[in-house]
Amino acid sequence: MSTTKLFFLEITSDLANLARVSDFILDVAKQAHLTEKQTDHVQMALDEAVTNVMEHAYGGRRDGRIRIKCRVDERELFLEIRDQGEPFDPRTIKQPDLKKPLSERTIGGLGVFFMRQLMDKVEFSRDAAGNITRMTKKLK
Repeated sequence: MSTTKLFFLEITSDLANLARVSDFILDVAKQAHLTEKQTDHVQMALDEAVTNVMEHAYGGRRDGRIRIKCRVDERELFLEIRDQGEPFDPRTIKQPDLKKPLSERTIGGLGVFFMRQLMDKVEFSRDAAGNITRMTKKLK
């Protein structure tokens, strides 16, 4: 018998709310019995996704709405982040050149790369209500 747990958090795009996001996902991870490594990966990926929304979708505005939904069962953890900020097109993100010396790399652009490294699946889409980021982490 599978048990699915749902968790929700709604915040504004104020960077000060990143601590609430961290507390939220740590609570989810604890209730879902994630390993320390799984918890670290999910926490870092969610932090990166929400920071990107705050900085890019809302351009630093502190009054934008961000809704986070998390679904966990014995097989996977699924995260969905929704915002109503500027449209995001993932095709505009260049693959970072990790072989370049640090002094020659551009600042930024690693967030989506890290999210994809830490999670098993990352998808971006947009509907009439705004941007949607979906991430999945397999638990077994």
